[in-house]
Amino acid sequence: MSGQDFVVPALSWDQIAQTTDSIREQFGLGAQPYFPIMEFIEKVLDQRMSVVTFEVADKHEMANAEGYTDPNGEFIILRDDVYYGAYAGDGRSRFTAAHELGHLALHTRMPLARARPEQSVPPFCLSEPQANQFAAELLMPRCFMMRTDTAAVVIARHGVSYEAATNRLNFLSRKGLLK
Repeated sequence: MSGQDFVVPALSWDQIAQTTDSIREQFGLGAQPYFPIMEFIEKVLDQRMSVVTFEVADKHEMANAEGYTDPNGEFIILRDDVYYGAYAGDGRSRFTAAHELGHLALHTRMPLARARPEQSVPPFCLSEPQANQFAAELLMPRCFMMRTDTAAVVIARHGVSYEAATNRLNFLSRKGLLK
């Protein structure tokens, strides 16, 4: 899934946070602020557990798509520049990889209806906002986020972009969820 938005069963942001917390705990990563997203997808889910096949595609093949997750959960593909960027610690690339993992965790083998632009669908019923929320919750868990955090602190602690860090701080502040 990439680029297109699909109507999916509603999930609250709290439900998505519970899903990512469960993943972190299941794999012994609950106490680690920095989530090793590429190692998790490629080395654990693909090579060790054979849960999904991970592939890297040439930038020319993928065009504007940075990643793609098979709706049947068979494979995740990342564009080569995103793949190398994520391994190099680029925050935006790491978020993209986590976003694709979100599609795998939340939207595999589920009926999808293409969202039309004229439809007014709440974000918690759309695949792209859900996958973005999954990536934010996975990479920047609520338990680590403090009122005194700045974007620079969040970037250094969680390996995310400035945009992701500020969006996360603003979201959690609005919800009153910063410690």
